[in-house]
Order: sequence, then structure tokens, then C-alpha cells
Amino acid sequence: MPAMPNAPPVTPQPSTGAQQPRVLVVDDEPTVRMVARLMLERTGYVVEEAGDAAAAVARVRAAVRSFAVVLLDVTLPDRAGTELLPDLRNHAPGARVVLTSGKPEEEFPDHGADGYLPKPFTKEQLLAAVRAVTV
Repeated sequence: MPAMPNAPPVTPQPSTGAQQPRVLVVDDEPTVRMVARLMLERTGYVVEEAGDAAAAVARVRAAVRSFAVVLLDVTLPDRAGTELLPDLRNHAPGARVVLTSGKPEEEFPDHGADGYLPKPFTKEQLLAAVRAVTV
């Protein structure tokens, strides 16, 4: 769009991420983490990634500002996501957890998460799942 004559130039303000909701994507598949991160970042979320349970706990413990949502895969190399959930709740009690898996939710009765997102998911499904637990 052309600039209006005599109008001051518009300078975009850098985003500090101070107010955007933070999401931790925990998945052992780098492609899934990257795609989820890109989908969420393009919608205004600040995203961090972890490839296993140990890294997820370390990120949650080290967070200066807590995560609003943890997107947690059921199958991790060092621990099942359902087993990790109590530790995440302990270290980040305000974070909402969305469990993800390629298996139907019925296979994880009483999983204890705030939401469930089946894989593969679309951007719309991911955003709906994240928004559903943060409203």
C-alpha cells in the first residue's frame, strides 16, 4: 500500500513477547514441533520446544514467565506424556495441558489433561485446542 503524502512513515514496533501467551510444544518428532511452532507463532503465540520429558521439565522450571499451554505428546522417548503430566502440573500449576497423539483419546482414559488433540492436526484444530483451554 503506497504511503500517503505528508503522512509520517509507519515504523513497525518490535514485539517483545511480553504479553503474548506462551506455549511449550513437547514432542519427540522435530517436524511436528516445528510445524506446531510455526502455526502458533503466526497467530501471535510465543513458542518454545522440547523433544523429551527431561527437556520439558527443564524448560518449565527455567521459565521466567510461565507457559499458558503445554502441548504434550503421549509418546516421548524417556517417559510417557501421561506420566509427565503430574510433574508439569507441579512445576507449572497455571499451565493448561493439551495431550496429543495419533491414537484415539479413548485409549487414554482419565489422562488428566485439559484437552486432547489427535494427530495429524490442522492449524485450525491446533488453534481451537489451545484456545479452548485458555478461555
